[in-house]
Amino acid sequence: MKTSLDVQGDALRRTLLASCGVFLYSVLIIICYSFGYIVIDKEQLVILMTTFWLGHIAAVVFVYLRYRKSKLAPSMTLPHMAWAILYISIIMYHTVEIRPALMMSYLTILPFGAFRFKLRGFFGITLFTLSCYAVALFLLQQHRPGHWIPEVEAIIGVSFLLGMLGYSVIGHEFSLMRDRFYNTKKQLDNALAKIDELAITDELTGLYSRRHLLKVLEQQRAVCHREDTSFVLASIDLDDFKLIVEQYGYDVGDEILCQFSELLKDSIREVDAVARYGNEEFVLLLNSVGIETALIVVERIRQTVEVYLFSKLDLNVTISVGITQYHAPESVADTLARTAELLSDAKREGCNRVVQGEAKVAA
Repeated sequence: MKTSLDVQGDALRRTLLASCGVFLYSVLIIICYSFGYIVIDKEQLVILMTTFWLGHIAAVVFVYLRYRKSKLAPSMTLPHMAWAILYISIIMYHTVEIRPALMMSYLTILPFGAFRFKLRGFFGITLFTLSCYAVALFLLQQHRPGHWIPEVEAIIGVSFLLGMLGYSVIGHEFSLMRDRFYNTKKQLDNALAKIDELAITDELTGLYSRRHLLKVLEQQRAVCHREDTSFVLASIDLDDFKLIVEQYGYDVGDEILCQFSELLKDSIREVDAVARYGNEEFVLLLNSVGIETALIVVERIRQTVEVYLFSKLDLNVTISVGITQYHAPESVADTLARTAELLSDAKREGCNRVVQGEAKVAA
C-alpha cells in the first residue's frame, strides 16, 4: 500500500514532468515570437512569461517542501492546470495564423488530470478551457477583428470541443482503471498482511507460532553474543489436558487454551515473548533476566493457574514447567531440548511444579 511519502513522491515527479513541458512550451513561444507569429511587445512578453514561471516555480517549491517533510500536500493538479490554461489562452490572444497549432498545448495539459480527477473534474477543466478560449476569441474579435475568420474559428472550436470531450471521457476511463488497480492492490496488500500475520501468530490463541518463535530466538541469541547478555526459556505444559478434552470436548479445550494464553500475555513484559509450541505446550522467553528472577515469574504464573477457574465449567487446571538459562555458545535447539527434558522431569515428579536445570559443563 502506498504511504503518504509515496503519494507525495508521485506528485513531485508529475510536477517535474510538467516543468519539462513548460520549458519546451516557453522555447516554442520564443521561436514563434521571433518569426512574428506572436504579436506582443517584448517587455509584455517578458512580464507574461516571468509571471507564469513564478507561479509554476511556487507550485514546484511547495510540493518539494512538503515532500521533504514527508507530508501529504493538497493536490496541486487543478490550480497548476488552470494556471497553465490561462497562460496559453493569453498567448492565443496575441497569436496570428498559428493559433490552431498552439491549441494542441491545451491537450497536453489534460492528461495530468487523469491522476486526480473524476468525470466531473474532467468536464469542469474542459469547461474552464473552453471558456478561456472563448474569452480570448471574443477579445480578439473586439480589438483585432482582422485576425480571425468566424466560420473557420467556429469549425476549429467545434473540433476542439469534441477533442476535449473525448479527452475527458478517456481520462475518466483511465481514472477508473487507476482506482480499480489501487483497490486490487489494496486487497492484495491486505491479503499478504493476513498471510504474514498467520505465519507469525497461532490462529487460535493469537500467540507467536512455533516457527516465528524459532526466528525470534535466533535473533535473541545473536544479541546475546553481541552484547554479552542472556535470556531464560521456559517450556510450559497443561497437565492432563488430553483427559480434559476427552471428558469435556474440544470446544472446552480451545477455551482453556485461549484463557491460558491471555494469562501468559498478561504475566510478561513487552520485551518478553510467548509462543504456542505444540497443542498444549507453550514456550516462554524472558529477556535480560537471570534464572532467579525468571523462576519467580514462572512460579507466580503456576500459582495463578492453580487457583484459576477455566471455561464456563469452572475447571481447575495445573501446569508443569521446565526452565533453564541460555549459555553461549550453545544453539537455540540445545536450549529448547534442555527445557523439554526439564519439563519431562516435572511431569515425572507429579506435575504442577517448576523444574530448573542448567547446561552440562564439559569436563
